[in-house]
Amino acid sequence: MTNQTTKEYLNYFVASQNPNFAVMLKGKWGAGKTYFIRGIIEEWENAQVIEEGDVNLKPIYVSLNGVAKKSEIIEALKAKISPFLYSKGAKFATDIFKGFIKSTLKIDFDYDNDNKADGSVNINFDPISIFKSSNDKIKGNRILIFDDVERCKIPLDELYGFINDFVEHSQCKVILISDEDKIDEEHTKDSKYKYPVFKEKIIGQTFEIKPDTEQAIDFFLDSVTSEMKPYLIGSKDLIIKTFDISKKENLRVLQRAIYDFERLFNFTDKKLSEDKEKYTELIKNYLSYFLIYFLEFKTGNEDISTFQQMQFLSDDKSERKYTQYEEVVSTFTLQHSTKLFTPFKLIDFIKNGDYTDIVSEINNSTIYAKGTVEKDWERLWSWRLLDDDDFSNLLDNVSTSFFTTEVFHITEILHISGILFSLIDAKLYNGKSKLQIINRAKHLIKKTNLAEFKDERGFSMLTWGSWRKAYASDKTEEFKSLVKFTRDILEKIKHDKSSVAVEDIFYNITNGNVDELYQKTREYNEDLGNTIEQTPMLAKLNPKKFAETILNLNNESLFRLKFFFEYRYFPEKTYSNVTIEYHQRQEKEILLKLHTKISKEINAKQNRKKIIRKHALNELNTMIKNSIDRL
Repeated sequence: MTNQTTKEYLNYFVASQNPNFAVMLKGKWGAGKTYFIRGIIEEWENAQVIEEGDVNLKPIYVSLNGVAKKSEIIEALKAKISPFLYSKGAKFATDIFKGFIKSTLKIDFDYDNDNKADGSVNINFDPISIFKSSNDKIKGNRILIFDDVERCKIPLDELYGFINDFVEHSQCKVILISDEDKIDEEHTKDSKYKYPVFKEKIIGQTFEIKPDTEQAIDFFLDSVTSEMKPYLIGSKDLIIKTFDISKKENLRVLQRAIYDFERLFNFTDKKLSEDKEKYTELIKNYLSYFLIYFLEFKTGNEDISTFQQMQFLSDDKSERKYTQYEEVVSTFTLQHSTKLFTPFKLIDFIKNGDYTDIVSEINNSTIYAKGTVEKDWERLWSWRLLDDDDFSNLLDNVSTSFFTTEVFHITEILHISGILFSLIDAKLYNGKSKLQIINRAKHLIKKTNLAEFKDERGFSMLTWGSWRKAYASDKTEEFKSLVKFTRDILEKIKHDKSSVAVEDIFYNITNGNVDELYQKTREYNEDLGNTIEQTPMLAKLNPKKFAETILNLNNESLFRLKFFFEYRYFPEKTYSNVTIEYHQRQEKEILLKLHTKISKEINAKQNRKKIIRKHALNELNTMIKNSIDRL
């Protein structure tokens, strides 16, 4: 059993008379050190038999996480000791504590065992003295366990000196627990000696705690309360296998992974569980990949999304990561992840807790789909895994279709092009040249209705991939040229759409809606990919047409419009931390033309006798002129 030798030694250690040294239990964060020691503490407590009139001094556990003063440790010990200051039967043994009275403590006690306090007594005691006392009425091994040593803020030589007093003068069995690798120069910079020097003076034996995976998983699964519990218990071997292969040795991360997986499936369609056989298959597949992604992502490997992606697309071994998990895929006959979920959607849940997109994919899993067949190019995408006959047939079908069919989604065009590029590089395809593929792809892209194309939130289908697959040959110049060609078309469409959105706002200003400009320009526009005011919005307008719109406003509206220009070009008057940005400076040219047209209107014959009108126009034009000077 994992850590059994350590457990046997600790039992021997606490039973010995006066070992005169401490024991260190070390291990990485999440290795289960605290879980391990709490289990042993429970066994030690249950083994104690205390007679009437004795004080039952049980093992005392104290976390040093964040502790900055020795007085804090003393207070923590006092809090742990106070419940033990009772004899068996809840009668307070006052004579036991003579000789180590110091600080005031109020003890409530129950003489007749009715769970009600029959009285109380105020005593003064020094908790440290209790351990130093030789009074034979104080029963139980004097076991002190100090956890999270590496997180203590007391200089370690000072801390160890304090603890050593218990070891040498109090006949205590002291156990220290830490992630010892984290005890570095940062923790000992204020110490007089290097860590190994004062460690040697107090610690007689060190054991490394290894994760007891099976026992811990039993505990984790027993804590599950939802209807997922039997399915997770049935997947215990899969969980153990995945965790062992990951080599993370971090049980806390594993526990969180199981917790979050249970939470994720609480959001899925309950009807899925009606088909027990398929639901079991669903759990098996999604649980395995969820654990892989969670264990890697939560330990800093954010490129886990390349798993089962790049190893099929690249000959560069440096890009083939996480292949150790293919053993899990093979052992448990899992479906390929590209048939189940989109990597960034699973990462979005793990990172941000956003379950909407990944739950949608689970609810529509191919495991439940009837008659759903992968397209030929999807199967060809993983050509390294195909039989020769399948490869030849699929390649012929995909190539023929690509050069004869006119209707493809933009992402299919990119996928097929990338696959053919990779096969040419591997010298497995010579039916067409790369130039022919590029020209054909551009022809198809032009015919695609890109006006309806939208990237998914927080994810670019042109950069990473689609159909739950990364693009083959995405780092080649040929593929990059197709992406650029597509983006150029999309940018033009975006510009045209954004111009329409801006024109719709500013050419339709009326006396009744002039105040709505503030809100309308702050709104997010999907075509722009931004709020309208964060773009050079006025630069998209025709100066003549915009001037005509302005001059149709009444005097009051002109005054109100003036304040919109002030809001636009003097943002510091509204927001103290906002300044003029590049997108505002791009509007200078239209302001110049607008200023000229309004100046002409001010001097026009029809306005000579309109005092208020001229005043309103002058106020507006002055603000425009000031804005021009600002830009």
